[in-house]
Amino acid sequence: MSGRNNARKQPKVKEKVIIDENNPMLRAFRAYSMELDAKHDRYERIVKLSRDITIEAKRIIFLLHSIDSRKDNKEKVLEEAQQRLEKVIKVNFKAVAQEMQNLDPYQYRGAYAPGLQEFIEAYSFMEYMRYTDDKSSSLDNEASMSDWQQLQGKMQYIEAEANDEISAEMKENKFSFHVEPSEYILGISDLSGELMRRCINSLGSGETDTCLLICKVLQHLYKGYIGLSIPRCRELSRKIHTMRQSVLKAEDVCYNVKVRGGEAAKWGLESEKPNVDIDEGFF
Repeated sequence: MSGRNNARKQPKVKEKVIIDENNPMLRAFRAYSMELDAKHDRYERIVKLSRDITIEAKRIIFLLHSIDSRKDNKEKVLEEAQQRLEKVIKVNFKAVAQEMQNLDPYQYRGAYAPGLQEFIEAYSFMEYMRYTDDKSSSLDNEASMSDWQQLQGKMQYIEAEANDEISAEMKENKFSFHVEPSEYILGISDLSGELMRRCINSLGSGETDTCLLICKVLQHLYKGYIGLSIPRCRELSRKIHTMRQSVLKAEDVCYNVKVRGGEAAKWGLESEKPNVDIDEGFF
């Protein structure tokens, strides 16, 4: 009996499977694996570049909020913000464009979209602060913020590279960063939050005319956005909802200015929370 049990317990010897390295199917799947690995690595690199753009854009927005008429630092801050934004275009967005040369940019949209939206928010806020001040109360001013085509024109790059290893002749390699119009719209919608903060800060510094002007700008911006309908853009309704909260807060500031006058800054925002359950008909 013991001999039979030992015979049964003996492991079976598996036969070695011979793999044909020249099999067309095997070679095709290995090529697919290498292509997917390269795509995933490129995606992660673009995500890191987008994070750098987001961080720098937030710092620039914070810098722009430091503009104070009492310190008379507007020109200095705007000049620094302009230089830093141009550096982001020349360095960070160029690196992203290099990663996506001759590739479909929509495959990597989720990687660079957050950084692009934050940059558009910072760039448009810089332009608003440059072309608007306490004295310009007209909304029909000739100066306007750059549209997506103008930003696209600034993100055109040229690099010189050799034709081959032997020839010393250089040729120009032209490429660009793709600015998606829908991402531009989403980035501009985030501008409402910064304008609302600017409105509240202006109340604290006693710039009541600025509060009233920003409130009008936010109302016009919101009125334009509730009429938008962008297919395959799920973020738009959330952005419009957030924009509405900014408009209500700015209107609350203007209400305090009109009712309390010069004492509005001392009272601050003490009204109840705005009614957010009103349906505007865009959901």
